[in-house]
Amino acid sequence: MELDISSIGNAIVDVQFSIQEDFVSNLKKMSIPKGSMTLIEAKEQANLISLLKEGYGDPKLSCGGAATNSTVAASNFGSKCHFSCKVRNDDLGMFYLDNLSKNHVLHSELSSESNLSTGQSVIMVTPDAERTMCTYLGINNLFSKDDLDKSAIKNSKYLFIEGYLVASEASLKACFEAIQVAREANTKIAISLSAAAIVDNFRDEINSLMESGCEILFCNESEACAFSQYKDVLEAEKYLRDVASQNLITLGKKGCVIWDGSKLKIIKGFKSKAIDTNGAGDIFAGSVLHKICEGYDLTSSAEFGCFAASKKVEKFGPRLSKNEYKNVKSEFSEFTRNK
Repeated sequence: MELDISSIGNAIVDVQFSIQEDFVSNLKKMSIPKGSMTLIEAKEQANLISLLKEGYGDPKLSCGGAATNSTVAASNFGSKCHFSCKVRNDDLGMFYLDNLSKNHVLHSELSSESNLSTGQSVIMVTPDAERTMCTYLGINNLFSKDDLDKSAIKNSKYLFIEGYLVASEASLKACFEAIQVAREANTKIAISLSAAAIVDNFRDEINSLMESGCEILFCNESEACAFSQYKDVLEAEKYLRDVASQNLITLGKKGCVIWDGSKLKIIKGFKSKAIDTNGAGDIFAGSVLHKICEGYDLTSSAEFGCFAASKKVEKFGPRLSKNEYKNVKSEFSEFTRNK
């Protein structure tokens, strides 16, 4: 089957809480910066969940993971997608694979027996819509080249890789293998830097991944600055031109800066009433890749990405509903007709 996007990434179940600003002081005591993504161990995460339940009740569970969210968005917009991941044969793992199927994302039906559980991320959203994530990777740490669907990669227009995978040696090797398969099949490569903390803590690994070649690089302002080690986003963007053929740097509600291979462009953001920024960058990447696979240029694709992200931040949780994805696409079509 010919596909648009073949993605690889961590399979993460989001455990999401709406918290008040005063809880941030508890996070500081745990050395968890507000607005960050922090990798933690299972016991630490369990203690954090218990503390949050005491103050805020039961969380909202949803399937997450950066590349997954992007892939689900692209699929709901109409792209043919495949996702390679690793889950345990537990309730969360089955929940995860079932959710991929419901969103028409092709995937391996395999789940694994392991002492490590399916990955989870505790996501805490404050009233200012900022999200703080504490992630336990679990069995994702064992994701390896054996978990890749090479046929899916060969038959896709794009291979999409999330930067979080560099945190595991086995997963990083899987990325190199996936890139090699893609190159041999003329499948283009898109990579997301994923988080500034990942760039800071795994700089050598990120550099080695980027040196393997990249047609499209996705990142936000803090990730771009962390990777380039420039404080100014425009200087950071110039640095990224030597890293990827095209790059997109999201700027939150301001929109994004893009380099299309020959010109620098600033795409204005769309007005929204943000309540939760979790997943905004993910839907942006998925939206851009979807439009590119439909044959649109990077500018038009980035505009759609900004529009979709503006709708996502108005909803609680990492994704939109199926009807909301459909509405986003039709509303954007109406917007472009009236420009």
